[in-house]
Amino acid sequence: MRRLFLLSVHLLTALLLFTSCNKDDDGCYVPETIEATLHWTGDYALDGCGYILTIGDTDYKPKNEEDIPDTYKQPPITDVNVQILHYSENVRVCQAGVEMKSVKVLELSKR
Repeated sequence: MRRLFLLSVHLLTALLLFTSCNKDDDGCYVPETIEATLHWTGDYALDGCGYILTIGDTDYKPKNEEDIPDTYKQPPITDVNVQILHYSENVRVCQAGVEMKSVKVLELSKR
């Protein structure tokens, strides 16, 4: 009987761990504030790739690039301080299908 109880507790704990954090729930991620470079590569309709955020040597695709003000389009390369939620998922972007990690931009300011 005790084994059955312990097994039930372990299964319940595992179930709670796996279901407690939905990947679409921003509360599961810790915000990070960093220095980065924001690139405007052009409109998708004109074969551009929208915004790309470069942190160090790595490019990231903002999931919410529609929230980035148009003022960051000129100049096309802008040094920024940015607060992001760093997702662990890879996304394919642009017409070439380049793979990048995705982030959500929470706050953005020019350096």
